[in-house]
Amino acid sequence: MATFTSDKTVSTVQARGGIDITSVTGTYTVSANLAANDIIQMVKVPKGATVQELIVSASASVAATSTGEVGDGGDTDRFVSSGSIGGGAASLSRLNAATGHGYTYTDEDTIDIKFTVQTTPTTGAVLKLTAIYTLQS
Repeated sequence: MATFTSDKTVSTVQARGGIDITSVTGTYTVSANLAANDIIQMVKVPKGATVQELIVSASASVAATSTGEVGDGGDTDRFVSSGSIGGGAASLSRLNAATGHGYTYTDEDTIDIKFTVQTTPTTGAVLKLTAIYTLQS
């Protein structure tokens, strides 16, 4: 059996301190007028934030057919590529796009949910988005 090392475990690299890890959760209660291509800005992220994980949940059926993506002003599917968000039942989605893991913001932005397909929404369904990011101090 062999042991391998990444570039962050070689002898010249020191364990680091002084990095803050933060999570922020945004909640949105679905209104009756939510339609395809609508964007919900869920959380703000500061300049310099490096995204480590992202979790989206829908407490109940957002609509019978509901497909969306999660991204920001620069790339609408940076974190979650098009997939079911509450389509017919409660759901949980996580960061699944390689472009999002380790992405560092050069300016303040928001992380958003964009619905690409949306039938009549279930008014009162709750969407939550949690972003976990590091910010060097």
